[in-house]
Amino acid sequence: MSATVVIGAGPSGLAAAHALVQAGRRVVVLEASAQVGGLSGSFDFAGFKVDYGPHRLHHAAGPEVLELYRAALGGTLRVRARSGMVHVGGRRLPYPLSLLGIARGLGLVEVVRHGLSAVAAQLRPPEGGHFGAEAARRLGRHAARVLYEPAARKVWGLPPEELDASLGRARVQKGGPLAMVRAALGRGGSSAGRRYFYPEGGFGALAEGLAENLRRAGGEVRCGVAAEGLVLEQGRVRAVVVEGRELPAESVVATVPLPLLCEWTGRPEAAEGLSYRALTLLYLELARDRGTSQDVHYFADERLPANRLFEAKNFSGGEGPAGRTVVGFDLPCAVGDAIWRASPEELTERVRPALERTGLAGVEILGARVRRMATAYPLYRKGFDAVRDRALNELSGVEGLYPVGRSALFVHDNVHHACAAGLFVGRLISEGASSRDWRDRQRPFLETQIED
Repeated sequence: MSATVVIGAGPSGLAAAHALVQAGRRVVVLEASAQVGGLSGSFDFAGFKVDYGPHRLHHAAGPEVLELYRAALGGTLRVRARSGMVHVGGRRLPYPLSLLGIARGLGLVEVVRHGLSAVAAQLRPPEGGHFGAEAARRLGRHAARVLYEPAARKVWGLPPEELDASLGRARVQKGGPLAMVRAALGRGGSSAGRRYFYPEGGFGALAEGLAENLRRAGGEVRCGVAAEGLVLEQGRVRAVVVEGRELPAESVVATVPLPLLCEWTGRPEAAEGLSYRALTLLYLELARDRGTSQDVHYFADERLPANRLFEAKNFSGGEGPAGRTVVGFDLPCAVGDAIWRASPEELTERVRPALERTGLAGVEILGARVRRMATAYPLYRKGFDAVRDRALNELSGVEGLYPVGRSALFVHDNVHHACAAGLFVGRLISEGASSRDWRDRQRPFLETQIED
């Protein structure tokens, strides 16, 4: 008996499987890793539950997604207060922003420079259809030059002029000086940005709870099983190739990278030009009960290879062994470059300046662990959306195939966006909607939406 096969047990794939099982459909989820969650998973290190980066469940999630969270996490969502720090050169700004924090962190002269630059951008907007110009239009040329452009070069590995303007609209969410002031007063931006939900037992508890609920409802979740391709027959998916064998499928929900999906369907040229930014994560066990009081430190300085420092205890509310803590660093990179190839010892040396910036210089390092992801973030080069549309149009011609999630839709999003898309496509399949129907209704899920 064939089933709907879901490739990938990240948030979008598990949400789709949840909707399908609720509708009475037979579902088989295939996950190449040994555990569910993907980039939203957790693992054990030095007695701590650590995540693949500083993940949060945002208050911006819609009612059905919040209900999905509650079903997976036992009905309760623990609320945490944001407590971050942005490092800009030698300056430190508390995040979320406050007027007092901005004034203290930047100093009067720098505040005036930013303010005048932002007002000038409103009066005479900078020209250009790229990330740098969009950042300058929103917050001024000075903010773009000292904060957003250096961060973009480090995170994306490209000059700001080569990155799409839509990335600027997503990353620089305040649309002018007034919006910035409102945010600093706690009145603007994406609502409730100062608080977030965090699961007990680490962020991966969400995926683990969804997977357990699926099994209880009669669905299958197979970990350590990688999909190797698709079998097509007369323009329709007939099976998924697993370990050289065919697993019959009446439909397939696929969360694998979009270029790979095009390759599997014999259309590799459709996604030509789309690529992903890789990520190396370094975790350090420190001989200290707490590293800092912040959950995340952001480093805009290009001289520091780490993009962020995050601390497990500050997300979990202090859970973990006393007298020790674990901090993680995410280091954007390209597959095969120096960071990607570096040993834990080499990476530790690279992040020492960041440790110094956060007051952790000289703290004894008891151990290190490294994790790597080859396709962590879709790379938004200028004009990427036309290529993505071409690829998704081609895939919609394969009946029974439903791409969803960050990698397959080539979209920057948060977990609640991924879950919303998964629930939506799961319902569509249950209602008998075609692959073309899904393509016609994808647009809201392709808009870059980032809560940070």
